Amino acid sequence: MEEQLIDQVNLARPLELLAPAGSYEAFKAAVENGADAVYLGGKSFSARASAANFDLEELKKAVNYAHERQVKVYVTVNILIADREFNELMDYLYALYEIGVDAVILQDIGVADLIHTILPEMEIHASTQMTVNTSWGVNHLESLGFSRVVLARETSAAETKAIAEATPLDLEVFVHGALCISYSGQCLMSSFIGGRSGNRGTCAQPCRMTYQLINERKENLLLQKNPGEHLLSPRDLNLAEELQELKRIGVHSLKVEGRMKRPEYVATVIRLYRQAINRAEDLQEGNRRSSLLRPEEHQELLQVFNRDFTRGFFRENPGAELMSYNRPNNRGTRLGRVVRLDHGKLSIKLEAALHSGDGIEFWTGRGREGVTVGQIWRKGSPGNEGAPSETVQIDFVGMAHPGDRVFKTNDALLMEKARLSFQEGREQRKSPLTMRLSGHIGQPLCLEVSSPQRKVSVYSTGEAQKALKRPLTFDYALQQLGRLGTTPFWLDKLELEIDDDLMLPVSDLNEMRRLAVEQLLHTETQPIVERRIYGQRCQQWKENQTQKRTALINSKSTSPRVSVAVSDPLTLQAALKAGAKRVLIGGEHWRSRRGFSLAEIQESFKDCRKQGIDCVWRLPRVLNQAQSESLLEELKKAANWEVKPKLMAANLGELEMMQSLNPALPFEVDYSLNVFNEASLSYFWGLGAKGVTLSPELHHEQLAGLGKWPGVEVLVFGDLEMMISEYCLVGSALGGKKGEHCARPCVQEPHFLRDRMRYDFPIETDRECRMHLFNVKILNLYEELAQIRGMGISNIRLQLTRQNPGQVRQIVQLFTAAWDSLDKKGNWSSDRGMGELTSLFPEGFTKGHFFRGVL
Repeated sequence: MEEQLIDQVNLARPLELLAPAGSYEAFKAAVENGADAVYLGGKSFSARASAANFDLEELKKAVNYAHERQVKVYVTVNILIADREFNELMDYLYALYEIGVDAVILQDIGVADLIHTILPEMEIHASTQMTVNTSWGVNHLESLGFSRVVLARETSAAETKAIAEATPLDLEVFVHGALCISYSGQCLMSSFIGGRSGNRGTCAQPCRMTYQLINERKENLLLQKNPGEHLLSPRDLNLAEELQELKRIGVHSLKVEGRMKRPEYVATVIRLYRQAINRAEDLQEGNRRSSLLRPEEHQELLQVFNRDFTRGFFRENPGAELMSYNRPNNRGTRLGRVVRLDHGKLSIKLEAALHSGDGIEFWTGRGREGVTVGQIWRKGSPGNEGAPSETVQIDFVGMAHPGDRVFKTNDALLMEKARLSFQEGREQRKSPLTMRLSGHIGQPLCLEVSSPQRKVSVYSTGEAQKALKRPLTFDYALQQLGRLGTTPFWLDKLELEIDDDLMLPVSDLNEMRRLAVEQLLHTETQPIVERRIYGQRCQQWKENQTQKRTALINSKSTSPRVSVAVSDPLTLQAALKAGAKRVLIGGEHWRSRRGFSLAEIQESFKDCRKQGIDCVWRLPRVLNQAQSESLLEELKKAANWEVKPKLMAANLGELEMMQSLNPALPFEVDYSLNVFNEASLSYFWGLGAKGVTLSPELHHEQLAGLGKWPGVEVLVFGDLEMMISEYCLVGSALGGKKGEHCARPCVQEPHFLRDRMRYDFPIETDRECRMHLFNVKILNLYEELAQIRGMGISNIRLQLTRQNPGQVRQIVQLFTAAWDSLDKKGNWSSDRGMGELTSLFPEGFTKGHFFRGVL
């Protein structure tokens, strides 16, 4: 019964269609084609830094245009913010508040806490970059003042329903467009390869490049299968036929990806989804039609852009069906086949219509070649179009052979239809007005005008006169008052309550209409929070930050610690024998090794306590709803252990589970929570964290500032994880579908992803069949230890979750000896240690972002 009531509430609430806009043209395209809300970025702090984006004047213009048409505007501030940017950020946030944006979309936990403190009047939405996919993660965001959460794209329908039932917050999901192969917010591939960070809005999309899947013998394991070389390139998401289900399970906002796409794409996709939503809303509960899009509409959706379509993880893990192995860009739609090439004329047997101006592409065994169609010959006569089943000729200079497939990649008529929808002066997004004109001879007339949102009254400047020839009629008043031109209104109803022989000059009538519209559009109001008050709040926040930092620094313990992260009992014993005084156990359970059982974790805590060793249980970076419930059961058992465990949270859901279980449980924060600034540090310290591992994307100058805080830990050696994906390349390409049908090739031998430069990136698969991709070279800051210690940083981490016991023993001995020596201000040199490390890892090292930072 309760579930039925929830379903009824969800069905009664209208879906929000949320459109992308990377330019003002795309913004208008979104609004004019039926978007309920638009998300866009400013010139700063946006996760699509290479889009045109909006300066403040353009943004103000966009907000006014949208609000006049009852459309909301959400602004993306969805990157990690550096400390030096916070003053500019605070100014920017108030500017957005003054303009009247409806919400800001955030990734940075420190920024969320900042806004919750200095501007709680501003609505905040959690970006998918926050990697939230469980009810516990959503609940934690509610405590931070978020009103909406954009769930991770990997969240299934069943999981979304469970989350919706456990939270009052709005849920937003992506329904169309490009997919990231990695969990958003956890991908550092572009960052490590080229210094362009997705967490800072500058992702270079290396996942769309070509790769090979190889083994230790450097054999291309897919050479015979030849599925294509774009092994990390997903298809485009398309949930147009799932709208009724999305509404039933409690989703409120449907997000279309595409801030980098052209306005015609936005216009077409939003128009088609608007039509699908309207049809879904019109259907009675339980009445499901076979399709919400007609065949020709589905064809338009394919035509405007596709890499093939997928439903992503909405129903199940699709394995290889998620991927577009053959190409990373637009496939277009099937047009026909080449018949022959003769003296510069190419004959094509058409399967679909062709028009002059269309872009077409030939798929051959040698590659692809594209052209724009000029004149089209049908039976020897020139023209501008060709029909399905006809054989037509076009001018062509190049290589093509009979049988080559031909695809249409650009439809000129569809693009023109899209452009007309948002052309200046042809705006169609208008609200209905009801007007009532009343009065008597010898008095000013009154015009009352009502829109769906407001009601205004205006009066004529002169008094109405007795008509000598032409009294004011209903038709004439309708004609003049209905001249609303490019305003966002149209005259729906008119009532006249005037004397029969009354006359009013047309100039007065027009002026009344103009004044009424002006008042309806006048929405500028004084902000609830004055700039002076906001400035005081900002100053108070800065002072509080300084006081927190000072108090913590004064209480800071300077004893040095080397943390050793290991993933199985054998490497734990190796670390302890090498003299480790602090160990981090657990984390991901690789299929390539045994890992820790819960009993072994308990025993490790007992053994470590006896030896006076600090032991921490690292939790996995990503867990779905069901996996989180299993972890919670384990944590409940651990809470009753004689030796209480210290935990390290890797995501917000785990943090919430710990606190709901026992707020007194000691915990730390792992680097996957992207702590990039003092505000984030302060937030986690305020929750009671005993330690925080900083983001590996920080450079040495930023580390020097954050190193003043106690309990911070810095990664100095080990494998840098570049990506975590619900898609398993090894299993999908070699073992069949994920789950019980997979042959588990991941446990048979090591696998690597080889790029165009012949760099081999190691792949690990965890026990939940997620793929983890690591950097080619191991992070090694051994030579920088003196500089790191000089910053005041006392905690360093060795991330040795993939190393063997012998390597662990040698690495721990080297770093522990060096760190102890530096603490005692001994005469330490890195030469001998570097020689040993190089012999262990002859493929070389990287210093990560220690010197270069990220854009």
